[in-house]
Amino acid sequence: MAATLTDATAPTDATAAAPTGVAAAFAQLGNGRMVIRNVSLANLGMHDPVVLQAPDARQELYLPVPVNVPISNATFQFDGTYLHADGGRTTMLLSLDGAPVLARALTQQQGDAAATIGVDGTARPSGFVRVGLGWSSVINDNVCADQTAIGNVLRVGPTSRLTYSFDPAAINDLRTAWSALPPTPVVMTGARGVAAPAFDAGWRAEAQLQREGKTPVTRAWPVAGDSVDLSGVDVPDALRAIPAFAALAAGGLHKLANPAEAGAWVALAPHGGFAPDVIIADDRLRDALKTELDALRTQVDAAARGSSSSTTAATAATAAFDAWRARSIGPIAEPLAAGEVRVAHLAGQVAIVVGDNDGVAVLARAWRAIDVSDRLVVHQIDRTQNADVDAISLSALGGQPRTLNVLGRATWDANFDLGAVSGNGKLPSAIVLDISAMPTLHGGVQTAAIYFNDVLIGAQTLNTTGKPQRITAHVPHYALAPGNLLHVVFERQPEGGCQARSEGQPIAVLPTSNLQLDKADLDDNFTGMAARFATSATLIVPSAYLDDTTLSLARVARLANAAGIVPSRTTLSVAPKGEAVAPKDPFLAADVALKSETSHAMLSQDRLTLTDASGKMLADVSGLKNLALIDVVRADGAPGIVYRATGETAPVLPASLQLTPGDVALVDAGGVAKRFDTLHPGEVLQPDNGVSWFVQNWWRWGIPAALVALFLVLLLVASIARRRHRDKT
Repeated sequence: MAATLTDATAPTDATAAAPTGVAAAFAQLGNGRMVIRNVSLANLGMHDPVVLQAPDARQELYLPVPVNVPISNATFQFDGTYLHADGGRTTMLLSLDGAPVLARALTQQQGDAAATIGVDGTARPSGFVRVGLGWSSVINDNVCADQTAIGNVLRVGPTSRLTYSFDPAAINDLRTAWSALPPTPVVMTGARGVAAPAFDAGWRAEAQLQREGKTPVTRAWPVAGDSVDLSGVDVPDALRAIPAFAALAAGGLHKLANPAEAGAWVALAPHGGFAPDVIIADDRLRDALKTELDALRTQVDAAARGSSSSTTAATAATAAFDAWRARSIGPIAEPLAAGEVRVAHLAGQVAIVVGDNDGVAVLARAWRAIDVSDRLVVHQIDRTQNADVDAISLSALGGQPRTLNVLGRATWDANFDLGAVSGNGKLPSAIVLDISAMPTLHGGVQTAAIYFNDVLIGAQTLNTTGKPQRITAHVPHYALAPGNLLHVVFERQPEGGCQARSEGQPIAVLPTSNLQLDKADLDDNFTGMAARFATSATLIVPSAYLDDTTLSLARVARLANAAGIVPSRTTLSVAPKGEAVAPKDPFLAADVALKSETSHAMLSQDRLTLTDASGKMLADVSGLKNLALIDVVRADGAPGIVYRATGETAPVLPASLQLTPGDVALVDAGGVAKRFDTLHPGEVLQPDNGVSWFVQNWWRWGIPAALVALFLVLLLVASIARRRHRDKT
């Protein structure tokens, strides 16, 4: 308040007291720098074109933006093409957040439908810009005419994108900071080699990012000797008097010559070279940061004293540096309490700082709603949610209850990890879908089809009373995967006769819809292991993995997600070099030797041998390269999954890696190259329709049981007859 009064009553004095030179540069370092985001459909996993077909089609796209943060310079670039082979009228409609903004009549036989639309910069509490796509084709104005037109289609390219910028200073809590992460966030460790606690927190953070569609990359904190690209680096003129900053103003490739230059690189935080999004803070990082900034402070003080005869000016420059250091670097450099997670603001960059498992756990989707502070400390958190329940609401799995307007076809989805819903030997057994549908005007048929990982598990005709209706669909075990998608398709029969085109009918998915869980026998395959991991797991890595996190963290995180590991219920174990490990619990092991290992696949350097359940040799091949083996094994009696690479170079596993049914998989950079199911001869799975073996195979035991019962009855009758005859005689 005193400063405000001084500025108002004595502007001359305030101007004289304003910092100048180096002091002003540090006071303003990073101010006004905007973060630019470019989010395409391909970044969201939509790598194939979206096709809208005649006569009517609707599609909504949800493009992420920071929650409750205003955006600026926002545009949506629609990259689309169309075909108009069947003639008639075709219309394209684009809307933003439910409001129509662009409509075009497309008249050529084929062409480009690209368009650029300005997007309102209003803050969005949902964290999404909702883009609506509409496509309409009318062959003939006569309502009795057949409007079928397979040649009238609109194709939406995966390069369609939302571009916007935002002020990182507007982000003040963890939930918003997480929503502001880019599609390819940088996870930064204190060095290439870290201790076990930092590695443990790092793989959990990357696994969490990958589960939410991100593709994280791992970087080590910059130190003297690192090579950096100075292209686009803007060094304020006042700071060029400091040798460390002057060295970074030359442009091109540059090798950081000393700790002071590394500190200057951190201070500038150029988006293209040093832009950490998640920082795994440990003692190595804090020591390196202190060394770099202490060296930089020495240069700041020397430069200020050398360029000015005034001791006051030199003191002001050093004080401004210290104030910047406390403001921007303090949240990173100060030690974290157990379970603590923070938000840090570098120059034009927001980062989440975390140091241990509990800190990462509170960033999970289940707890993120409470992350409305810039600093949280987790004292205790439930790591066994859903372990003792028999049903879970679909709304808790991402399937929000809502009403759909069904014109011809509409979809409703929910996705979840198997580990998040399983526990204590339970697996998903059935989908219970409660639906309420409005009757059609002319009694047309409405249907609901339920798909589980693209497997049709149930379908039913909806009633025409408008009252709630329950549909139950059994989930077969062979359809389960570490990551699961529940996809419900609603379809409505087109109105018959010469009726005007309908605007659609509402169908509601009710909040009582749920996923049923039941006890199950767990096989030694990928599905069975994912169910075991839901209760507890041990992640075993060699000590060499801790020596180079830039390569190993992403691999471990992707393996964990593919196997169905639940990070919050997993313990890290580091295997000493050259020692075999004897696990006690269900485990996931990467490139380690195991005691008393038994499996159907063995890998030695570049040679793979594969046998079936009876021990028959299926394959014996050498010379393999750029492949990795993932198989289910037993080690010292404990079940687990083992990863081993062929040759000297391990393939870069894709973030979308999924281990399909089976117990052996060969993977490469594109995913699963070949899978095997050695437990089932011919890979023929037993039917799983939810009916017990005794009911499904009643004739196998019923007929013999009936014959035995009849034989016993005859014996009893004969015995009674003999007794009566003996009594008479």
